[in-house]
Amino acid sequence: MQLSVGGYVCERELGRGGQGVVWLARDRAGQQVVVKFLLPGKEYDEVALARVRREFGAASRVGELATARVLDADLSGRHPYIVSEFVPGPTIHQHVAAGGPLSSGRLQSLALAVAHALAQVHRAGVVHRDIKPSNILLSPDGPRIIDFGIARDDLLLESALTTPGSVLGSPAYMSPEQVKSLHVTSATDVFSLGGTLYFAATGRHPFDGESDYEVLVAVSTRDADLAAVPEPVRSAIADCLRKDPAERPTAAQLVNRLAELAAAVEAVESTDGARAESGDVRTETGTPRPGHGGGSSGSDPASGPDAGPDAGPDPVPAPGRSAKHLRLWGFAAGSTAAAVLLAVVLSTTSGGSAKENGPQTHGSASVLSSGAHGQPLTYTDDLTDSGDWSYKDPTLATITHKGGTMLVDPKSELEVWPQAPFEPSSFAVRLSTQTEWYGGEGGVGLWCDGSGDFRKGSRWATYLTTDQEALIVREFRFKGAFQHDRVVEVNLADLGLEVDSRQQVDMSMTCSPAGAGRIKVELAVNGTRVASYTGVAFDARGCGLAAFHYSATDPRGTAFHAGFERFIASELAAS
Repeated sequence: MQLSVGGYVCERELGRGGQGVVWLARDRAGQQVVVKFLLPGKEYDEVALARVRREFGAASRVGELATARVLDADLSGRHPYIVSEFVPGPTIHQHVAAGGPLSSGRLQSLALAVAHALAQVHRAGVVHRDIKPSNILLSPDGPRIIDFGIARDDLLLESALTTPGSVLGSPAYMSPEQVKSLHVTSATDVFSLGGTLYFAATGRHPFDGESDYEVLVAVSTRDADLAAVPEPVRSAIADCLRKDPAERPTAAQLVNRLAELAAAVEAVESTDGARAESGDVRTETGTPRPGHGGGSSGSDPASGPDAGPDAGPDPVPAPGRSAKHLRLWGFAAGSTAAAVLLAVVLSTTSGGSAKENGPQTHGSASVLSSGAHGQPLTYTDDLTDSGDWSYKDPTLATITHKGGTMLVDPKSELEVWPQAPFEPSSFAVRLSTQTEWYGGEGGVGLWCDGSGDFRKGSRWATYLTTDQEALIVREFRFKGAFQHDRVVEVNLADLGLEVDSRQQVDMSMTCSPAGAGRIKVELAVNGTRVASYTGVAFDARGCGLAAFHYSATDPRGTAFHAGFERFIASELAAS
């Protein structure tokens, strides 16, 4: 007898954990997939399921080199399940259990590749919260991060230190802030990554104890013994395992750091190889043999001019190029996959801190990142709270938070413009959010090139309204009066679009230079551009979210509420 659900025929159980059972299955076309069922008997309220939907929606946008793609899901049926791509290969836990700890070179390659995958996850606005050796697959194409926390409990570790056994997750790989039920950000994943790399290097958990309770105490109060971990990964793991999340590097910073080390090692090995091939071999006295120079005019495409500012020293030609790539990613099936990974890793320029080698910026689970050498800044906020946002005027709206959603309830016939704690260096910026509305009549939006101050601020704003309009609005004060100038009004139906109540949409706004003192404003919905306008730019450089309420007496008599999830502001590169 075979188990079948939603057209997927389950063949055999692959494993189970505290939250679900994983099966290898086949779809209608006969392709292998993975189906994970939420364990029966567990309660899943609407808030928890909505959060799972949001997170798996974000996970499905992560690049294929970072995770197993989410293919299908049914979270509203009697037996909720998630279907994802089948990725062949062992987990880190399985690989180390079978073959022992990794050598120094393979450990460095693994650290670089997993950090890059995690950076992609974070750029999609996802915090995994359960990074561990059994949740990282070593596929032929490189590491894949799996299991994005099905049936996440919003009360995770509410009293973990005082109630042993109430922990959801893997105690030895949890962060101190998870254990203490503090605010969780992407820094939590970095801590867990440090523990995972420790396991890869030693075959042991980073924190031990006779019980889960003792392990959790160790996570919060003790330092891992790194003596058996070789450099240069040892110092990287030590930084990942810092107890204070603000002192840990971001995943993107870790990528740049490890990539620079890898490039430096490759440059030295390439130089030695070139000298050996050309006869530039030093004698016992340390001098070159007569008649052989050490120079070279060749170049290596993997670390040459196109590899970006972090590609390392000037390269020299190296024999055995495929062997070099396979050293970088020892688990790759061949040089092609490894070459792709090397190119991706060395070209990573996003992520990091606004200050060189500085920590992440925390507050409302926010991250301020920059590429190397003054590249454009990016601000990401999961909107778990907005304590560091400004202009949340209670006379204009009530702003609260539930899970990872900022809920905005504007007062009747009023607007509000919460301003992000990030100001780009110019008005050239791209903003994005996931948004939806509930009942009533009003609009949701993004704004740039201005201020959220209702009493004296100006701004360019874009909106989607319950009347099925896409708007670009120039908002400003003139002789003390607020002006709401709708410069573009587009009927969504004319574009074949419709946005219903409680329907989540991806909304983005791009503000770019259009000549001296002028700005071009563009609005896109679910990746489709729906409106564009060019006008005069304002002086202020703030940006943020917006919502307005048409009337307290709409046809259904219901209030209007706006919900926002994940806000990202990215400076545009100079053209």
